[in-house]
Amino acid sequence: MRLLLLVLSIFSSVALMAQSTATLKGKLVDSVGKQALKDASITVLEAKDSTLDVFGLAKADGSFVVEKISFGEMIVMIKFQGYEAYSKKINFSKSNASVDLGTIYLRLAANDLGEVTVTQSPISIKKDTVQFNASSFKTKPNAVLEDLLKKLPGVQVEADGTVKAQGENVQRVLVDGKRFFGDDPKLATKNLPPDMIDKIQVFDALNDQSAFTGFDDGNRIKTINITTKKDKRKGYFGRAVLGGGSDSEEGRYDNSVNLSYFNGDRQLTFTGQANNVNKQNFGAQDLFGAGGGGGGGRTIVIAGGGRGGAGGATNNSGGIIRTLAAGLNYKDIWGKKTEVSGSYFFNDMQTVREQNSYTQNLIPGNPDSSIFNSQLNNSVTKNQNHRINFNIEHQFDSSNSLIIRPNISFQETSSATDVTTFSTRGTSKNLNNSIASTDRNNSGYNASLEATFRHRFKKKGRTYSIAFNPGQTVNDGTTSNYSINNFFNTTTPYADTINQVGITNRDSKTMNATFSYTEPIGKNQILEFNYNYNSNVNNSGTQTFAYNKANGQYDIVVPNLTNVFENTFNSNRVTLNYRLQNAKYNFSIGSGIQTGDLISKNLSKDSSITQNFVNFFPTMNFRYDFSRTKNLRIFYNGRTGQPTAQQLQPVVDNSNPLNITTGNPNLKQQFIHTFRILFNSFDVVSQKLFFATINANFTANDIQNSTTYLPNGAQFTRPVNLSGTYNINGFLNYGFPLKKPKSNINLGVNLSNSQSQTLVNNLSNYTRNTTAGFNASWTTNIKEGFDMNFSSNSSFSFARYTLQPQQNGDFFTQTFVAEPTIYTKSGWVFSTDFRYIKNTGRAEGFNTNIPLWSASIAKQLFKKKDGELKFYVFDLLNQNQSLTRNVTGNTIQDVSTVVLKRYFMISFTYNLRSFGAPPANQQRGPMQMFRGAPGQGMQMMRNFRQ
Repeated sequence: MRLLLLVLSIFSSVALMAQSTATLKGKLVDSVGKQALKDASITVLEAKDSTLDVFGLAKADGSFVVEKISFGEMIVMIKFQGYEAYSKKINFSKSNASVDLGTIYLRLAANDLGEVTVTQSPISIKKDTVQFNASSFKTKPNAVLEDLLKKLPGVQVEADGTVKAQGENVQRVLVDGKRFFGDDPKLATKNLPPDMIDKIQVFDALNDQSAFTGFDDGNRIKTINITTKKDKRKGYFGRAVLGGGSDSEEGRYDNSVNLSYFNGDRQLTFTGQANNVNKQNFGAQDLFGAGGGGGGGRTIVIAGGGRGGAGGATNNSGGIIRTLAAGLNYKDIWGKKTEVSGSYFFNDMQTVREQNSYTQNLIPGNPDSSIFNSQLNNSVTKNQNHRINFNIEHQFDSSNSLIIRPNISFQETSSATDVTTFSTRGTSKNLNNSIASTDRNNSGYNASLEATFRHRFKKKGRTYSIAFNPGQTVNDGTTSNYSINNFFNTTTPYADTINQVGITNRDSKTMNATFSYTEPIGKNQILEFNYNYNSNVNNSGTQTFAYNKANGQYDIVVPNLTNVFENTFNSNRVTLNYRLQNAKYNFSIGSGIQTGDLISKNLSKDSSITQNFVNFFPTMNFRYDFSRTKNLRIFYNGRTGQPTAQQLQPVVDNSNPLNITTGNPNLKQQFIHTFRILFNSFDVVSQKLFFATINANFTANDIQNSTTYLPNGAQFTRPVNLSGTYNINGFLNYGFPLKKPKSNINLGVNLSNSQSQTLVNNLSNYTRNTTAGFNASWTTNIKEGFDMNFSSNSSFSFARYTLQPQQNGDFFTQTFVAEPTIYTKSGWVFSTDFRYIKNTGRAEGFNTNIPLWSASIAKQLFKKKDGELKFYVFDLLNQNQSLTRNVTGNTIQDVSTVVLKRYFMISFTYNLRSFGAPPANQQRGPMQMFRGAPGQGMQMMRNFRQ
């Protein structure tokens, strides 16, 4: 009901605004040739502060009509490239609501343009790139890029800091066309200040080969590029925060520093943080994390537990996290032809997690045949990670270029976990219980190289490129496992004790090479020949020893848990593609044939499994431009997915007697069909933005689980190939500006439907999940004094099971977020963040409504307001919780995690800003020794947009 009232009030405001606005019309003609000036810009600015009120363009005959002009004194500016600008001050009112300027004759501009003021449109679209003018979207004091992104139509920032654009997760953020701290978007969105930013560009990036040849392989990466202001490219800027506080249990602290030095092409950025309030201004990387499941599973995050930290903590996984992190990013041009960027980043995280979960395993029969698990999980995890990456681009000449990107990450992880589990059949018949303690220690690295050489022949359209991508991952670990397991649903109840230690050694080596050649075959037509070689070798060795009571040593070999696997997959693929392009559309179609050999060896038992594959890889891409600001894109491709060595080997793993697993040597490879449809439309005059996206995946021979439940309540799981897996989702967004109050409205709808098949006691079970969501957001762009973000997100989820339809469930989540900030000219800043989460349809005890309210008061200090003293309270009502629902296969799981509660903090922030205009002949400084003589440099974004 509240959401309905919000929407009605929005459209009522629009209707009222239309009744109190003015109209301006006229005609633009060249003063000499008397030609009509098509597409000349007509900009109406508020006289008091020169902020944009309305924007319009002249028609083909030079006439224009600009509507919805606010009443009041306005400046009308008319511009056309190569002509002198026309300006006139007009006072619009009820009595002067329709103004006709008649015919306006524009004169050619003189060679000396003098000082020219350029007014830019807040949003523009060029092909598949949506560009936002950052200065058109105002933010609060001490904001970061993340706060600016919340203002943009079609862009969402989740509670954990994840950025979505046009319904998809943003995987990469560039700064001036170059990677910033590798491929970690949060290091940009949570650290860069908005006053440095000129433009924000959102697009689907091609890989290096596709961008060069012009053939789109369908593998796009949702990317945001940040272009910095030219007058901010020489100087220093940064921010340091020192904060301390307390709660009922222990002290809290939140310290961070960000410093950048820009000198033309050279950029250096240092970032560091230390806190224990669940705040990570980066994406936490886990090289040794477990992989995801099959096609139909779905995880629904219900509540934003785990948030905290003055100014927006980012972790949403629950638990209490202590973070230490530091990193350095470097970018420069060496000589005239080489662009270089790179970074080093270190983080040390400790997570203390207490979880309570309730899981229902659906089994054929009446509801009392289902198995229910209640589990308490306490763990302490420590993770240290080092990341190093470089990006080197060398332009030999206009026809030859080389791109090299080496990356390496090192990680050390240790964890101690205590788990207590109770299992029942139905809700009352005891099956088993378990008390388990596990300690793990892992260390290893992940190294990779991307190298691409590209050559362009004199004949337009004839090119070749070679890409070379080797990689290696190493993961060595030790494990100790002690558990006492009691089983009751047997003739004679019994207890099983496990006391084991294990050593694991896992490594993988990959080699991927691609050659691409393009040849024009006619006007606007081109062929591409593509050859790909891929090799993947995985080795997995495990040694497990049981405790020997006789001598007190771990020297009893556990045979089925001691083995060495080697899994090798080699493939060769040849592809031929055809492309046709003209002014309105771009079409390409092609297909490839791949031969592959999969060899899986059990070196411990001297056995092997060999499989040979022949596959077709069809691709199709289509783009149609209805106009400069409206287009339709369609993509399709097919690809394979290989089973892992563990999935293929028929070796029983009973290290957890409640969950026994084995492999299946008869597994076939998966084949995934992927479809994408995207539509963009933007009205330059009204600034209305609409886009729609549909994504669909259909998987043949999907690798899913066959689970058999034993009489004692334990489960035996084996991977099998099953059909019927698909995932379809769609997203619609409509954004438009309001003039009074000056703000932006975003309305979005998302729909998804997925299906997967599992086997439960050898009976087929289809799990179908349907989700419908609606989101509305309102963000202000008032120039001074008030900043507001409001959003409402509704999500309806429906789970359906063919095996036990009586267990079908519907659940609903509603989240309201209000983030108002009031700031005065004297330097006072009042800010609050209120979130209300409502949950229904979950298990008993998990249908919790959560009001999460945080607030702060701050005073800006010093003459230029460089400093700020802030008092902050997190979770004023002491109601923070983390609830998660997981629906996968034949299981429904609700998880509650202990999170940060109310605490108080006082912090001091200092902002550094020192800029100077770049000199005509830029100085290189001490870094000159690493390069040749300074030159003009290279075009920053020559290969990410044709």
